[in-house]
Amino acid sequence: MKVEHIEDRRSTGILPFEDGNFCSYRIVKSNRKTMALQISKTGEVIVRLPLSAPYRFGHELVLKNSSWVYEAVRKVKIQSARQQLSWTDGSVLLLFGEKRTLRILPDFKRKGILIKESPADLTLTGSINPEDLREGENAVRTVIKSWYRQRARQYLEEKTAVWSRIMNTDYGRIAIRDQATRWGSCSGKGNLNFNWRLVLLPEDLADYVVVHELAHRFFMNHSKAFWSIVEREIPDYRSRRKRLREYESDIYQKY
Repeated sequence: MKVEHIEDRRSTGILPFEDGNFCSYRIVKSNRKTMALQISKTGEVIVRLPLSAPYRFGHELVLKNSSWVYEAVRKVKIQSARQQLSWTDGSVLLLFGEKRTLRILPDFKRKGILIKESPADLTLTGSINPEDLREGENAVRTVIKSWYRQRARQYLEEKTAVWSRIMNTDYGRIAIRDQATRWGSCSGKGNLNFNWRLVLLPEDLADYVVVHELAHRFFMNHSKAFWSIVEREIPDYRSRRKRLREYESDIYQKY
């Protein structure tokens, strides 16, 4: 029979993160032989200890693995909240940091689907029945995300070309990815990967990501020399980086 003990204040704690957020955790003792960190389906952080282990071992384990805990909790929250955005007529979507109202105009005579953007709306015209909530919403989601990726490719290719000239550097191919937690990356060969969700953000934040990745053409690390290149091009990069993190939760939860 498994025996678990949850005791007094020593069995709970608060873990702060570098971005200013934090999470609570609890320590559970049982007749196990090893220590372990567990993230529940709801994002709860649980530290499991043998009965004989002092509570400080649990607190030390959480602190030592704070980066892993941060990413694990964030992924759980993203997955659990991703269904909050409805892809139906009248829903509000983002484009370049601005809110656009999704308009769906059924046209069953049209072959294919047309999407037009305006300062206020994203209008989708085609053979989609908005009254068929399940299949209709899935179809709209697929079409809109495909359109976002195409829009992101044009947008980010243009930005990268401009910034590479300004920074006097080159790069290889550009790939638009559906990355779970990263905005961009640069390989040793100079190939750039960008998250299509950059097209959802204000333009100055997309600029920051492009400059950040191009700066890796000089230094493949995050040394002081690397950040000096970023700061030379974007003096307020620290505030942009902070705003980018503030957007992350909402963007990844919904899209």
